[in-house]
Amino acid sequence: MEREIHCFQGGKTERCRDKIAVEEEYELYINGSRQASYMCSPNNIEELAYGFLAERGLKPKSPTQIRIENGKIKVDGELVEAVFTRGEARFPVEKIISAVEALYTRGSAFRETGAFHGALCFMPSGEVLFHVEDVSRHCAVDKCIGFLAKSNIEPSAVGFAVSCRLTKSIVEKLASVGVRLVASKAAPTLQGIQVAEQNGITLIGFARNNRFNIYTHPERIIF
Repeated sequence: MEREIHCFQGGKTERCRDKIAVEEEYELYINGSRQASYMCSPNNIEELAYGFLAERGLKPKSPTQIRIENGKIKVDGELVEAVFTRGEARFPVEKIISAVEALYTRGSAFRETGAFHGALCFMPSGEVLFHVEDVSRHCAVDKCIGFLAKSNIEPSAVGFAVSCRLTKSIVEKLASVGVRLVASKAAPTLQGIQVAEQNGITLIGFARNNRFNIYTHPERIIF
């Protein structure tokens, strides 16, 4: 949304308009039991629910079990096990670079406000399957995982590109569903690297300007 503000520039202050990111609160309920709460962007909320379940090895037996009403995400009915394979896809270096660049070219909300994180999943061929922006880096990753779960696409068959730091909590989300490669424009933490190493994830940081650092499992990259 737009808001009138005061801008200081060239030694003077004047009124101007600025585009501002919006975040909303959502609570997730499973069969009436509150499981989580989020402050996130009000888009792709169904994918957020799928992501929450997938990271815990679950999925709804029927897509109609998920409803969004008045800030509440309601998942009702039987949940079944979500089984993820551990594939060994390999990714050409140029496709990794183009996927990370797509975070910016597709990221209109970030360009307009500067307040969003981006996440996308892509095939080894370079095809982008899904892109999402969210004020919360965790929710951006959750929604991307949720898209794969909702679409019955194996996470081990795709790579992830994200704009956020590769922290322990972010890498754990990806490891929980079998993601094999993640590249970020930002830096990893030591704990994020350790999780990637232990779970067979190729972890790439500082992917920008036609270069990147590979912290774990470089054998999955085609040079």
